[in-house]
Amino acid sequence: MAHEFFHPDMQLFIDHRVDWARYFQLLRGTEADLEAEVDTYRSILSTLDEICEDIETGALGHWHEEVRLVDGKVVVPPHIAAGYEKLRKAGLVCLTLDPAYGGYGLPILLNSHYLEMVSRADTSLMTILGLQAGVAGDIQKYGSDALKQQYLPRFASGELQGCMDLTEPQAGSDLGAIATRVTEEDGRYFVDGSKIFITNGGSGVHLVLARDGATYDQSKGTTNGLSLILCPVELPDGTRNKITVARVETKMGIHGSPTCAIEFDHAEGFLLGERGNGFRAMLDLMNQARIGVAAQGIGIAEAAFRKARSYALERVQFGQPIIQQPLVKSMLTTMALDIKSARALLYRTCAMIDLTDALAAYLKSGRDDAGDRTKLQEEYERNMQLIRFFTPLCKYIGTEVATRVTRNGIQIHGGIGYMAESVAGHYHSDAIITTIYEGTSEIQASFALREMSKGALFTALEATSEELKKLDDRFPEETRHVHAGIQAINDSLPGLMTDPSYAILNAKHVCDMMIDVVVAAELLLQAEVDPSKHLAATSFIRSRMAMVDMHAKRIQGGDVTRLDRYTKILGL
Repeated sequence: MAHEFFHPDMQLFIDHRVDWARYFQLLRGTEADLEAEVDTYRSILSTLDEICEDIETGALGHWHEEVRLVDGKVVVPPHIAAGYEKLRKAGLVCLTLDPAYGGYGLPILLNSHYLEMVSRADTSLMTILGLQAGVAGDIQKYGSDALKQQYLPRFASGELQGCMDLTEPQAGSDLGAIATRVTEEDGRYFVDGSKIFITNGGSGVHLVLARDGATYDQSKGTTNGLSLILCPVELPDGTRNKITVARVETKMGIHGSPTCAIEFDHAEGFLLGERGNGFRAMLDLMNQARIGVAAQGIGIAEAAFRKARSYALERVQFGQPIIQQPLVKSMLTTMALDIKSARALLYRTCAMIDLTDALAAYLKSGRDDAGDRTKLQEEYERNMQLIRFFTPLCKYIGTEVATRVTRNGIQIHGGIGYMAESVAGHYHSDAIITTIYEGTSEIQASFALREMSKGALFTALEATSEELKKLDDRFPEETRHVHAGIQAINDSLPGLMTDPSYAILNAKHVCDMMIDVVVAAELLLQAEVDPSKHLAATSFIRSRMAMVDMHAKRIQGGDVTRLDRYTKILGL
């Protein structure tokens, strides 16, 4: 089995599932040399393929090496520094940045491929690169021209890295509880407070979410009055800012990724966006991070699957490789389909984000060369509704798949998988955090449920039904099952309306059902252009539509007394 960091699933999606002609027409308003543009994308990822193979080779065997705090400075393990340097020298950092600042302006779809590939090679390194690009993207969108000119070229060159400073002891997912304060003094901004669990906290630029001192008491407990502040470790005049890394955390996994506690002692910073409206700006970075963590989870899962498959081919028991044992073969097949399903949803969502960004650029440009502006505005609004819905679903399924696949990877390795030096065990330890940071799986399911209540569910089901109708003649048996799955979801909805707590209780089931029908349609669309994908699509549909029906019937039962039983069982 070839290494294939630039995975065939990525290549298929780039080649067949994106309308590049429309994308470039909306974005630029000029005829593009599509083959040359897409060849450039392939070339970037092909180069990355080779580098990732080197990074993986250099990282294997060094998983246990921890980040250290030396004289107040965060020091990453040598293999992390070496991997970063390989990518920096190749110019493969901050790929989504505008070319005006030294980036490639790479679409989100291609960046998700990039992050998945790096994560598979070394997931600790991926956290550094993902945040670097995310922080730079927020500066590009919300920073002044002076800030952009000062910092973005240094992000693109790899000289600067970044982190986002949200979490506080009392404020995890509840950002309304943020107590870090930012005060304005003669037009300058100063930050006081502490942050914890800051990924890549030793970086040169901190994006800090802090409560505006002028409205501090009035806004407490809400996300109003929060400002986003760029706090550099070194101020423009060359002096050291009052930012201290108090400690570096020791974790179960991703040992090469710095996780820090940070203290701000009247540290000077620069306002990004509007004062008091920093939560909106931070949401852009958080949603980008959720897409990135979904890619990270898929990369870990792919690495674990390949390791397990290879081991199952080599490990002989009872006279044959264990991959021939029916239960092992079934487990590996389920792992492969899980990864394909998470990829399908992520790539589909990223392509929609890219198209919607191009629509926004066209609508803002005032040009009149791409069709009816009213219809394009409606398409933009519908896409934004779906993006808000699909983004938490991507993070949810990409990371849940990572934990399932890596856990099964240990099982396939047997006792060897449980040993401290086992790579299979390392993958699982790394995967667990992906279901937690950037919002737990439970938070993602709740976010998705909220978007469903605003109509996104019906928009998504309608769009999926329309796609399936175009496939009915080609795949009649498969589409019949998916249509039935959509009907089962619709039939279950009244059961969710009996009680808000009951709806939240079933949020994961509803998310799983929605993911399964959307992914089923996507896999059939891929099979339409590549017949070799048909078997995987059929296998997925047969197993997952049965689960959709089961979840729907359980929800229809409407047993709202379950929560009361749970309360009693827990002795609350």
